[in-house]
Parts: sequence; C-alpha cells; structure tokens
Amino acid sequence: MTKSTLILIVALLSLTLKLHGQSLGYSGPVSSSLAYVKVFDDSHWASLNNVANQAHVKSLSVGAAYQMRFNLSELSSRAATAIVPSRFGSFSGLAMQSGFSKSNYNRYAVAYSRLFGNSISAGFQFNYMNHQMQSADRADAFYSAFGLGFKTTESIKVGVYIQNPEQSKLSYQDEAYALPTFFNGAIKYSIPHKFFAIFELEKELEYDVVYKTAIQFSFNDKLFVRGGVRGKPVEITFGGGFQLVGLSIDVGFSHHQQLGMTSGAGLAYSFKHKQ
Repeated sequence: MTKSTLILIVALLSLTLKLHGQSLGYSGPVSSSLAYVKVFDDSHWASLNNVANQAHVKSLSVGAAYQMRFNLSELSSRAATAIVPSRFGSFSGLAMQSGFSKSNYNRYAVAYSRLFGNSISAGFQFNYMNHQMQSADRADAFYSAFGLGFKTTESIKVGVYIQNPEQSKLSYQDEAYALPTFFNGAIKYSIPHKFFAIFELEKELEYDVVYKTAIQFSFNDKLFVRGGVRGKPVEITFGGGFQLVGLSIDVGFSHHQQLGMTSGAGLAYSFKHKQ
C-alpha cells in the first residue's frame, strides 16, 4: 500500500465520523437501516446509541455486528454488545473497532439505564476510545453520553440524546483531535406491533442540523422492514430483520449520494426471561 493510498483511507475514515454522526462511524444494523437514528434505537444495538432504550430490556442478551462502509474493508466496523437487566436497572457493555491494521479506532463502553415509573427512561454511558496508527503513538480519550425518553401517550414518545458534552479530545503526542459533540432530539409515533415512524434532528457543534426520517413495519413481531432518509448530503437507508424465539438477525444498507453503498449485518440472542 502506498503512502498516498494510506493518507486517502485515513482521510475517509475521519470523514466517516462526521457522516454517521458518532465517534466511531457505526450505529448498528438497525439504526443504519433507519436513517442512522440514535434517540429511539431500542434494538440489541442501543449500546451504540441512546442507552436509555435499554431500560426496557427484561432478558440477558448478547450480540455481534459488522459493517463495511462504502464497500471498503479499510472502513469496516465490528462491534460486540451485552445487556444485563436487573431489578435495579439494566447494565451493558460494548466493545467496538473501526478501521484496519494501519489505522484503527477502538471504543469500549459501560452503561446503566433504568425506568422511572412507566413513562420515563434514562441512561448514562462512560466511553473510552483510542486511535492507533502504524509507527505512531496511540491517542486516547474518555467521554460520556446520556439520554432520556418520555412516553407522552400510548402512541407518542419524545426523547433526547447527548454525546461527548465534555468536548473531549483524542490526545496525540504533538496535537489533539477534537471528538464531535452531538445533540439529538426526536419524536416517535407508533402503532404497537405494527408500525412506527421517527423524526429526528441532530446537531453537531460545528455543523448544520441534520434531519432524519425513518419508518418500520412489523409483521407478527417476527419480520421487520425498515427504511429512512437523512441528509444533507442525502443518504437513503433500508433493511430489515427477522426474529425467532430469542434469535434476531438484522441487516442494514445505505446509499450516500456521493460515496456509494454501505452494508452491514448483526446477530443477537436474548436468553429467556424467567417470570
């Protein structure tokens, strides 16, 4: 691999952080099929987004996922998650890597979520991230994320999610790279077990607001069809999922108007909850 090619890939990897609107450029196979929404990702992959959604989890679950951004293996992401519910709330862990052997980002996180009554959910996450480049010192950063969800009626929810409010930086030997700080707000309308629609706004401190719209259709809570649009630049997303007993399989695809296709998939298992 030539030096110019390496520089191009690293530049694309940095661009990916902004395109996806999160630190490591990956939000899981469900979110990536739903316009990359974060506030109301109540899938097994909520650890990658708003952990407040994990407050509703009643069964121990584990999962693994993979994504290839713009069909480049150098921009691939891998993640493993675990959610452990208890009578005191839900605890979760996340391990994730994005990039390739010559330049990769690693993220490790632990989180706590719980319900307050029947209408409010809240979650807090502590993250450690590092960036390792070949023949260079490792850069490290710590940051937090927290979110809230409010059930206003049986069909409508509103929520917020904030990532890196401390404005942490990846500290290299000679310089520091600022991690993005994001503020997300969303509203969700749902018909239980059949359909939901989400409208979300995302604001990074140094960039314009990004609008996201997503929908999901559910068939007997076993088969799911998803789609969404986000921009600007415009990115069309689509995908689906299948759930049988405790096993869930999800796929997500997106098409960026300038950079092309992204594809990903995830596999998760929920252990039966004992009443």
